[in-house]
Amino acid sequence: MNFMDKFKSGVKEAGNKAKIVVEVNRLKMQNSSKQGEIDKHWQEIGRMVYEAETSAGSAGMNPELSARWAPLIDRVNVLKEEIQANLLEIRLLTNEKDCPKCGYKAAADTQFCVQCGSGFGG
Repeated sequence: MNFMDKFKSGVKEAGNKAKIVVEVNRLKMQNSSKQGEIDKHWQEIGRMVYEAETSAGSAGMNPELSARWAPLIDRVNVLKEEIQANLLEIRLLTNEKDCPKCGYKAAADTQFCVQCGSGFGG
């Protein structure tokens, strides 16, 4: 085999390896995207379970399962309360209030919302 034949063979082999690398990366990207979609569905399932377990008048789902996720639901409730407390503290620190009509944040001494024109009534 002469030099040119070896060179051509090497180029062909490198091309084949490059195609394989591209295909593997394409498949990995597809899997990553699909895993992201699965994760979104898992989150939605969790949200639905949480809402079902905490809805007014709910007797809960399966009692055995409810006992397993009750600590997680309790923790979510605590975190939600802490978030609300932090938001209140932010509003106090920044001296802001929310417009009752559109929710726009305005200075506490503002009489009318600059976003929708609604009065703050007080």
